[in-house]
Amino acid sequence: MTTQTAAYGDARSVLIGTVLLLTGGVLVGFAAIGLRLSVGDGVGPQATGFWRFFLSLPVILMVFAVRGRLPAKPNLFAILTGVFFGLDIGVWHLSLTMTSVANATFIVNMGSLFVGVLAWVFLKDRPSIFWAIAVALALSGVWFLSAGKSAAGGASDIRGDMLALFAACFLSGYFLCGKLARDTLSALDVLFWATATMACVAFILCLVFREPVMPETLGQLKWPLAIAVCSQVLGQGCIIAGLGRVPPAIAGIMVIVQPVASALISWPVFGEALSVMQFIGGGLILVALLVAQRRPARR
Repeated sequence: MTTQTAAYGDARSVLIGTVLLLTGGVLVGFAAIGLRLSVGDGVGPQATGFWRFFLSLPVILMVFAVRGRLPAKPNLFAILTGVFFGLDIGVWHLSLTMTSVANATFIVNMGSLFVGVLAWVFLKDRPSIFWAIAVALALSGVWFLSAGKSAAGGASDIRGDMLALFAACFLSGYFLCGKLARDTLSALDVLFWATATMACVAFILCLVFREPVMPETLGQLKWPLAIAVCSQVLGQGCIIAGLGRVPPAIAGIMVIVQPVASALISWPVFGEALSVMQFIGGGLILVALLVAQRRPARR
């Protein structure tokens, strides 16, 4: 067993964490689809973000009720996890209204690639050479996806791409703070306090962008509700649970499966077909997932 594995539990624990992260990444990938459908139904991008978080809270509280306890007292990092992710979602939702689902989701997830650097600087958790190789492969995959968008004929706007890149900066902070929050709190506690904070951030963004929070009809909340259950409760729950079992450098790579899922789902739903170059890009990112799990042998 390597030193890095020992620091985060045995190999079985790391495997469970990896499965949780991959599952969470696929579930969160539905959020981009749901946002497009929600905006098309008349709910603004920031309001969709607010209802995604707000509607998740009763579901999380029901889980606490089943367990017979109340949420534990939050720590600073649980709150910061919510602040960073709330800002990430707010900016990313704007980008999704300007560029293709594939572009917005792949670019924003570049933030997860650099979690290893932040963990090295702040946690003294030095990533392995395999992480560096995985980052290079994933970045190459992102380049292929971006270069192949014109061949695919998907809608694209440089402003949307730049907003997604800006959102990626907040995503890095989300992963790092989520890992630190899990050091003293359970995944469920972090999920509750982070989601409550996200709802507050999203409400403030609605005021900033002057978006009406209340929809005209309750039927318009069907897509925000679907995002809340699928992406926020189940997806984020799996990710936060996985962060406590897997080194953060590897966790950042694992969750980049999200844009692969989003790109594949958006093809039949929105007609955003993938070109050959975009398929190559997605394949490179999947290879990066495998390489990220490798660890150098140590004495």
